[in-house]
Amino acid sequence: MKNFQNKAKIVRVILSAGLFLWTLGAICVITGIVVPVLIIPSVRAGINPDPQKTYLLCDAVFCLSLVFVVNLKLFRFFGRLKDGHLFDAQTIGYLESAGKWLIALGILQGIFSVAQGLMMHSSEITFPGEGIFSGLVIIFTAWLFREGQELQEEQDLTV
Repeated sequence: MKNFQNKAKIVRVILSAGLFLWTLGAICVITGIVVPVLIIPSVRAGINPDPQKTYLLCDAVFCLSLVFVVNLKLFRFFGRLKDGHLFDAQTIGYLESAGKWLIALGILQGIFSVAQGLMMHSSEITFPGEGIFSGLVIIFTAWLFREGQELQEEQDLTV
């Protein structure tokens, strides 16, 4: 077994734990925030839920779901690496897809950060860019893999 396949196995185990933790986190957020914080007090009082709590719920649910998708795409990418498909179109597609979802997550986190700053009437509103930057780095890495795929195809055709 090649060295990158061994490392891919290790990363895949870590991502498996991540998938489990994100799923557990989503269940905790939904059952811990939706039911006791938003639904039960609203039903008892007969009023709409607090907008700030609704904001926190939307932030948690949307961001958790996007993080789960990014983690799933990376899990599939490293699964393909583990199987020895280093410069395969499907492998590169998983990496590109993870980068695009990570950019979407960064934009969504930025929107929620700006919304929170406006809701709190804060004088300092920041736009976190680490998700967008990380997504761009992953897409750049996928581009490097695609170039490697083209070089490998060219080498395979050369006699």
